[in-house]
Amino acid sequence: MTHLKTVLCGLLFIILFSRIEAKELRVLVSLAPYLEIVQKLGGKEIQVEVLLPQGADAHNYEPTPKQIQRYAESQVWFTLGECFEKRMQTALQNQNPTLVVCDLRTGIPLIQEEHPQHIGGYDPHIWMSPKLMILQAQTIATTLEQLFPTLEMKKEIQSNLAKLIIELEALDSEIQKEFAALHQTQSKVIVLVAHPAYSYFCREYGITQLSIEQEGKDPSAKELTSLLQEAKKLQIKTIFIQGPYPHKGAQLIAKEIGAHLVTLNPNSAHYFQMMRQIAAEFAQAASEVSQ
Repeated sequence: MTHLKTVLCGLLFIILFSRIEAKELRVLVSLAPYLEIVQKLGGKEIQVEVLLPQGADAHNYEPTPKQIQRYAESQVWFTLGECFEKRMQTALQNQNPTLVVCDLRTGIPLIQEEHPQHIGGYDPHIWMSPKLMILQAQTIATTLEQLFPTLEMKKEIQSNLAKLIIELEALDSEIQKEFAALHQTQSKVIVLVAHPAYSYFCREYGITQLSIEQEGKDPSAKELTSLLQEAKKLQIKTIFIQGPYPHKGAQLIAKEIGAHLVTLNPNSAHYFQMMRQIAAEFAQAASEVSQ
């Protein structure tokens, strides 16, 4: 009986230990849109932390030493080429040399920036396309599988990935339908934005993005005049803004042409809700543009 108790206690310890080990997997993502994606793949067995706080500017974000220390406790970090990542990687790997850094741009058809601002000179907003998010989800799932030692957890991740792909394909189909009617009636579907965060979304759904911000800065007087003339010509009624970027140019143009400002958050932690909102707002605004 004593031997049996010892065996049962040993088995219980192994089970509890394996669960603790699994739950200790800590994942770091650069931006909030990946929070929901990683959680859907890893479920309750992982802890996900977002590096860039809501409202912070990715171009000049600097975490505190205390934050660095906390972030460095992660086992894996999913990156995408944002400005702050290069200096952050050095700081994190100094604290944790075993940190796995996974670049989600691998295998993605990237958009090259005319005036490079981000790591590698490519637009990092790769989450703005559900089709590209499928490729990234596959990369995330493969990485998580490698970090989890149990076959049971690997199978769970594979099952979660299959479900997520179905969700993302449905989202893509939904957005395609959102713009189908516009493409039948307009030679160009155009939106005016303060910050050019929507290049991958626009490429995917055949939209022309006009950006007020130029080279990461407010436009010059000449650029502003040209954009103002174009906005008047197109009879644009809506300008899309987002924090934490300055809105002086957007406010000026809106005042001159009688347009209204609409705030979008492409860095929302609620990925599917965010994408549907952006699609609906863009479709509404584009339907008002003169052709």
